[in-house]
Amino acid sequence: MAGAAKHQSGGSQDVLVRIQKAWGESPFYQARLRGPAPDRMLCQPEDPFTPDKDFAFSFSRGRMALGEESVDCEGELETIWTRAKRDGPLDAFFQEFSWLRHLETLGDSGRPTAQLLVKAWLDHYEKWSAYAWAPYFVSERLVQLCSHHPIVLSGRDAMWRSRVLSSMARQTRHLAHTAHRADTGFDRLMTALGLCVAGFSLPGCEGPAERGVEMVRRELRLQLRADGGHISRNPSRQLKLAVRLQTVLKVIETRGFQPPGFLRHTLLRTNAMASFFRCADGRLAVFNGGYEDDPRALLFVQKAIDPEVTPASFARHSGYHKLKAGRALVIADTGDNGNTQRYKSAGSFHFSSGRSRVFVNCGNGGHRALQWRKALEQRAAHSALSFDEGLATPPAFGPATHRRAEDGRGQLLEYERQFILANMENARYMRRLYLSAGGADLRGEEYLDDLPEDVLAAATWRFHLHPSVKTLLARDKKSAVLLLPNKEGWRFKSNCPLLALEKSVYCGDGGAPVSTEQIVIKGGHVGQRSGSALCVKWALRRQDAV
Repeated sequence: MAGAAKHQSGGSQDVLVRIQKAWGESPFYQARLRGPAPDRMLCQPEDPFTPDKDFAFSFSRGRMALGEESVDCEGELETIWTRAKRDGPLDAFFQEFSWLRHLETLGDSGRPTAQLLVKAWLDHYEKWSAYAWAPYFVSERLVQLCSHHPIVLSGRDAMWRSRVLSSMARQTRHLAHTAHRADTGFDRLMTALGLCVAGFSLPGCEGPAERGVEMVRRELRLQLRADGGHISRNPSRQLKLAVRLQTVLKVIETRGFQPPGFLRHTLLRTNAMASFFRCADGRLAVFNGGYEDDPRALLFVQKAIDPEVTPASFARHSGYHKLKAGRALVIADTGDNGNTQRYKSAGSFHFSSGRSRVFVNCGNGGHRALQWRKALEQRAAHSALSFDEGLATPPAFGPATHRRAEDGRGQLLEYERQFILANMENARYMRRLYLSAGGADLRGEEYLDDLPEDVLAAATWRFHLHPSVKTLLARDKKSAVLLLPNKEGWRFKSNCPLLALEKSVYCGDGGAPVSTEQIVIKGGHVGQRSGSALCVKWALRRQDAV
């Protein structure tokens, strides 16, 4: 039965693909894509993301790898459009034309490679392709072509320029009809913004650009919180959104048009929220599927920040708190990860001292296999409370509340969450984080109340360490010394008589998983209990502090 259902589903999908292909290639739809043929670009949007020259060298030789997928087509670079796995991360990278950013670092020597790949794409997909002309791919491709058009167009004849620019105009008109069909809400928002960039950059495409502006207005109303945070609560998405909004604003101003009133106001809020996650090393704290990301892009956003709208320490609507003292920085996720959030990071936190990251979350497995992605979404992949897999029915997390206070001695943050358990209406969890005024002392208190004995024993607190941190567990296993790259030494202590140091993995830099370690406190090892309650206390103190 399952095999028959799968076969039927696959057959339906094939029929849908054939219908899409027939409609896309029909003279009726092709007529909708006709319009003025542009003869030049009206502006060149800035691309603030950092290019990789080493990747450009490898790519120009036909050797590419992303996640667990790789392609080697040395001497036959134009065949990449048929060699990469369809729907894989590498093929998505190709279709988005993100490689133009990297090839541009090679100067004139990168131009032949870029033009060869663009020609090969046009030979395959110029007229129509349900896959290559998917809204998000088209949007990202157009933004890259607009931003890096000199490497594609320079040094060629008028026929080549006309072919490329005409294709860009046709794709822009196509996007005006299909942008609303992007797969996810964030994709729809980015697709609409890409339509604005392309429409205002190409002569004769002002109509599609206006459609893009209206769609951006609608999607921002649906997806942006009052404090400027995106509903995904993902810092990397927040950064990309801030960059793209700023790009749209600059393109509109370059054309001499008056930007819509909502755009500038929204940009100030999104910029401030992206900056909220910035650590002293210039990168983002890792939460909810984000990465450390690109410090150059973050600097691009920070230059446009209005200090009056910058959230200093609390993003109320997005559910994040920031504690900062001396060289120390704590960013805590105090949101409510319900069923709509893939990453169960509520209650987790980031801690760094100066430019050195100490406690982190494991990051995103977006370019890895499915089992990687599933594992990194779980609570155990965050510096937070989780429950051992051996527990038959782990308690479900309910509504969350948070409070903070500060005085001359330090800052205190309380995060409380209800549990949903039958016959236990008062079951709850509270995490308290206290950062001293000088930043040399971070203390935590983990309190579980009104829970069965087996649940208390299965409670596990994990403190994932950044790969740059070297850890030494004391012989009595009651404390651990952390050695940071900036030469600082910190000691971690707990009222748990038996700390564990276990293996972990870090995917926060966006590349391959890096081995690291985690400090683990298990509820079953804590002897001090009061009936159905459990209180775990821990402290992290800088060793050179007096």
